[in-house]
Amino acid sequence: MTPWESPALQAWLRVTRNGEGQYRHLRAAGDSDRRDDGVAALAGLVREAHRDAREAMEQAMGRSLDPLDPEAVRDPLTALYPDDLDTVTLQGHLGEVLAGLLAENYDPHGEQWTVPAFLFRNHVVAGQSLERRRQLGGPARAAPGRTGDDAVAFRLDEDGHVAAWLFAEAKCTNTHNAGLIAAGHEQLNEPIWLPVDLLLLVQILESRTGEEDRRWAAALRELFLATPDDAPPRSDMFVYVYGRPPMSRSGWLSSDSPHQKYTGGNRLEAAEVYLSQFDEALSEIYPRHKIDRPLSRPRDTPLRRGRR
Repeated sequence: MTPWESPALQAWLRVTRNGEGQYRHLRAAGDSDRRDDGVAALAGLVREAHRDAREAMEQAMGRSLDPLDPEAVRDPLTALYPDDLDTVTLQGHLGEVLAGLLAENYDPHGEQWTVPAFLFRNHVVAGQSLERRRQLGGPARAAPGRTGDDAVAFRLDEDGHVAAWLFAEAKCTNTHNAGLIAAGHEQLNEPIWLPVDLLLLVQILESRTGEEDRRWAAALRELFLATPDDAPPRSDMFVYVYGRPPMSRSGWLSSDSPHQKYTGGNRLEAAEVYLSQFDEALSEIYPRHKIDRPLSRPRDTPLRRGRR
């Protein structure tokens, strides 16, 4: 299983924390002196997060399609993935990855969590968008946000059973959008007792050969049988990634109380990540991507149920 902990990321994204108990706040901002190493580390982790989706394509084609593999057979569709998706879709992907990375590297709620896998193979409309672009040409077409969980993390007890899980919702914008913050907190209100993508996580883990992957697959299969009465406790995390900081305060999220739209009743950690030179960083993370965000109207408004 991929280790998502990154000393380079931790050295770059410096955090300040507030609160304890039911509400905690985390603010992360990049250290300008460590930017190059930090963005390079993030780019490598993002690429690894997309690996499962790329390998699923490879399996369907029966050959390696890795664009960085000199011996790979080039495929007209997967050669576009993921860099040739539209900018707002990639912003959403970056937010999801950062949610998982915060869970593994910064101990939300003061606990250690594990992200068994990312869920990009479930973004069917992204592949459809790329196929339309391959056939019809022209600029990237907007793809509605991926359905399901943005990122989920778990803790196992000493016997290998899931003892707790973390439900993360992420929003990412090159500027700032208060509507995204409100929508993300509202999405966390859904009273689910298990991740809705739990079976997909099991399928991803079962497709791998590592002993740790098999151990996690077994734990999550067992978790799927849980009822509301015996399900492990759920904690929530909202992650807001942005490129425009506020003028008169340190961040966009409250450091001492939950957003008014959050009524979920679980422990909540609100995390914000400020990425200066946002578009430059996005282009370094997805190096073949060309920013295509229209100037005539903002594209940071949600395409589906408040996403991105």
